[in-house]
Amino acid sequence: MKVKVKVLERTPDQVIAWSRAQARHPTQDWTGLCQSHCRQAYGVPAWAASAILAWERIPAAHRHPSAHPADAPRGALLYYRGGKHGHVAIAIGKKTTASCLSNDYVRHGQIDVAPRDFRRWGLQYLVWSVWTPSGSLQLDR
Repeated sequence: MKVKVKVLERTPDQVIAWSRAQARHPTQDWTGLCQSHCRQAYGVPAWAASAILAWERIPAAHRHPSAHPADAPRGALLYYRGGKHGHVAIAIGKKTTASCLSNDYVRHGQIDVAPRDFRRWGLQYLVWSVWTPSGSLQLDR
């Protein structure tokens, strides 16, 4: 029996547009707030105090492990282990799979396009997912 998953109202294009708007005209200082940035881009209420806690709450069926974050589709949330709280970013790109939108990596407290490997930070890539407790992002087909 297949379980029906609630679909979020925002599309990948809307998620990315919201995040890009934060890069140009931030509504707040995003220092250390990767989980907040991503859940606000998805348009969902707070559901985890950190990226690593969010990752731990994702049901196994909604975790998409892969060898490299480049495998994630645009709009997906990219989860990483590292530091005390982990990290999460939004996959972008129609013609490239090397970039994401992230806080703090390029400019402290700001949202910018960043490399998906976060080499300078030495993060360990975990999974990509489009799941939240409020529903899942409907990926482009």
